[in-house]
Amino acid sequence: METRLREITPEPELAVLLSTYQEYGGVLDYVFLETETEEPPEKLHRAAALAGMRAIDRRLEQWAIHRASKDMPIDMFFRVRCDETKLTGKSVSFSEFWGTDDVERKPIGKNAWSIPTVDGYKTAFFHPPYNLYGGKAKEHTKLFTDINSYVFGEIPEQTQFFSWSTDWSNYFDAGHEWWGAFFWTIWLASQRRFVVIGASSTD
Repeated sequence: METRLREITPEPELAVLLSTYQEYGGVLDYVFLETETEEPPEKLHRAAALAGMRAIDRRLEQWAIHRASKDMPIDMFFRVRCDETKLTGKSVSFSEFWGTDDVERKPIGKNAWSIPTVDGYKTAFFHPPYNLYGGKAKEHTKLFTDINSYVFGEIPEQTQFFSWSTDWSNYFDAGHEWWGAFFWTIWLASQRRFVVIGASSTD
């Protein structure tokens, strides 16, 4: 049976939250998919990973279409390429997906601060290459909480998480230069919905 996954548009409230996050300099890509196919979780997660990357490429295509010009033809814009044979993933716990929980900067001297290593979803959210700007720390925290209420539902620990390799697409090349690269699929069984989260950025 063919695995059918359909990209769905975020709820209006969530769309506003995600737009605000991007305006603040956030670099996570969120894709929302739904399915009615009954298949083993491992196969569904793999299909979601591939569908999520295709969705990200469609966004890049639309970006290019709207910004192409005579001086900047459309074929000069970045587009995603993939080698599906290299895609590997595994089920991970909520804590492995979440990573370091304390994301606050710590003073280490005069005008000097340390930030945690980007090692999971929370640090990737709060610490893009140039940190979040616009708004205050409390607003960033509320934004994170509000987005997650849509993404994970009421009990995030009961969702299913897969972490994927980052050597199967040029999408990850920028992140490999410095900041990091991540790709997760999250299955919310009660909603028959996947959330795909990708991250890859550099300075």
